[in-house]
Amino acid sequence: MRVSSSRVGFKMCAVLLLLASCVSVVQADDPRPSISVSGSARVMVTPDLAIINASVTSRFATLDEAVAHNQKSSEQATGYFKEMQIEPKYIQASRITIQPIWPERDDRNRPPVAVEDLFKQSQPIGYQASREFQVTLVDLNKFEQIYAGMIKNGVNSVNGVFFTTSQLREHRDAARIQAVRAAREKATAMAKELDAKLLSVKSIQEAGEPRGMYNMMQNTNAAVFTPSDVGVERVLAPGQIEVTANVNVEFYLRGESLDE
Repeated sequence: MRVSSSRVGFKMCAVLLLLASCVSVVQADDPRPSISVSGSARVMVTPDLAIINASVTSRFATLDEAVAHNQKSSEQATGYFKEMQIEPKYIQASRITIQPIWPERDDRNRPPVAVEDLFKQSQPIGYQASREFQVTLVDLNKFEQIYAGMIKNGVNSVNGVFFTTSQLREHRDAARIQAVRAAREKATAMAKELDAKLLSVKSIQEAGEPRGMYNMMQNTNAAVFTPSDVGVERVLAPGQIEVTANVNVEFYLRGESLDE
C-alpha cells in the first residue's frame, strides 16, 4: 500500500498544530497563584531646556506679495535668533506652505445666480503663506527676552512653549526604578495579609508613555502672542517639571494558605 507524501505531510502538519495549540493552552492557563499590581513614581526636576514653537504667517491679496512678505519676515526672525546667539542646530524651520483665502459664503436663502457669476464668486480673495519655527533654548536666562523679542522680529504667533530637561533619559530611568519598587512594596504588603510571600516575577510592562515635559500654553493663562501685544517683558515659567513612570507587574505567590 502506497501513501502519498502529500497525505503524510498533511497529517504531520495537523499533529504539529495540535501540539502547538496544547502548549498555548497550558501557557495561558497557568494554575500557579499570582498577584498583579501597578506602581507609579514621579521625579521632580528643574528644567534646563525650553522649546518654543512659533510661526510666521503672511496674508496678502496676491500670491507674490504673501510669499515675499513671508520670506522677509522669516529672514528677520532667523536673524534675530542668531543675534541672540542661538546655535543653528537649535533652530528648525519648515518649508513655506501656501493656501488660498476663500470668501465667506452663506448659501441660505440665496437666489439663483448665473454660472459665470458663481465662478467669479468662487475665486480666492487672497493667499496665506506660513512657515513654522521650533527653537530650543539651552540658556533659560534668555527665555523671557527671546520669547517677547521674537514677536517684534517677524514672528506673529507663538503656538506652544515646552520646558524639559537635557537629562530626561536619566530621570526617566530613575522614575521607572522607583515605580518598580513601589509595585513590589504594594504586592508585598498585600501578600502579607494573605500569609503569602512573593516568589518571582511573572511579567512586567510599562504602562503608558512616561512624561517629562511641561506645556506652558496649557498650564498657564498665557495666550498666543500677536504683534498687538505691547510691553511683554515677563512670562511665567515653571520652577520644576514632573518626570513620571508607571509599570504593571505580576508576581507569583507562595504560601501555605494558597496551596490548600
